[in-house]
Amino acid sequence: MTLDVALVPDVGDEALAAEWDAVLARDPAATLFQAPRWIRTWDAVLGGQRRLRTRTFRRDGALVGVVAESVEAVRLPDRVREVVRLAGGTEVTDYLGPVAGPGDRTEVAAAWVAALAADRDWDEVVLGGLATDAGWSALLADAAVAAGLRVVDAGVDGVCPVIDLAGGYEGYLGRLPGRLRQEGARKARKLARDVGPHEVVRLDGSDLAGGVDAFLDLAARSEDEKAGFFRRPEMRRWFHALATEYGPDGTFRLHRLDAGGLPAAMMVSLVDRARGVWGLYNSAFDPDLAALGPGAVLVNGLIEAAAAEGFATFDLLRGDEAYKYRLGAVDRVLNTLTLVRP
Repeated sequence: MTLDVALVPDVGDEALAAEWDAVLARDPAATLFQAPRWIRTWDAVLGGQRRLRTRTFRRDGALVGVVAESVEAVRLPDRVREVVRLAGGTEVTDYLGPVAGPGDRTEVAAAWVAALAADRDWDEVVLGGLATDAGWSALLADAAVAAGLRVVDAGVDGVCPVIDLAGGYEGYLGRLPGRLRQEGARKARKLARDVGPHEVVRLDGSDLAGGVDAFLDLAARSEDEKAGFFRRPEMRRWFHALATEYGPDGTFRLHRLDAGGLPAAMMVSLVDRARGVWGLYNSAFDPDLAALGPGAVLVNGLIEAAAAEGFATFDLLRGDEAYKYRLGAVDRVLNTLTLVRP
């Protein structure tokens, strides 16, 4: 049976949001980044001039798939190009993609691409952040060919290294090579010896807003390209918006490593308890203590905390920084796909 496809402004109303969340729960590859709550927050803070719209897919009236799209006008010297992307953007959203149950993905992919092919309001469709194991990139590429569109770019968009926490913290440590297993303990001892006793502190409640400011200030002191990212005024608004939206229910978590009585590192996590995934969203550490590895000590503490709470996966999210692999992480590959008209 052909799916009924509709286009609604923004992310629709609360009734659609409830249906959307139900589809998310049936999609084993979906993440909190694809929920209407996340996309609504992103649009309010960072959407800018991009137009947010949501495409719904129904069978006999029941919602079986959802795609949140953003349409951006890209100004070139001689004209304006209309570019369709998945809402959220890879700058702050680690996973993107349609949402549908496993049995509905092929139909949703075909219906979405057919609807795009019928639209005349775009010049290019750029789809990044598609997890390979979700299967969307292959389905959409096949659907594009069937719909008469051309795939001009299909490749790897990045990686999200993940850690398997099966068997708890001891199970995790047991799977690490001996050298890596000892490295975490060695860094903790060195930090304690050179700076002083250390502890992991979770900031929440009335401490959360001030903690977010402290995190951003610490991140802005970094010596790499991340410093400029965190100095941007909209990033300060973004992290405060996340804390306001997700702090009360414990999805947004902020931890600080105090060493010798002073803040040595801070980390923002986004935890998805329903899916058993603890995501490490962003981190910062005192650059004066870089040689002592306070960030490594803190992330080890969070891995242990996640395992103790029963999380099955510790997701280090987008980026292939070397420290992630020293923790035993394995890449979850992200794909990108660009479609144009023939």
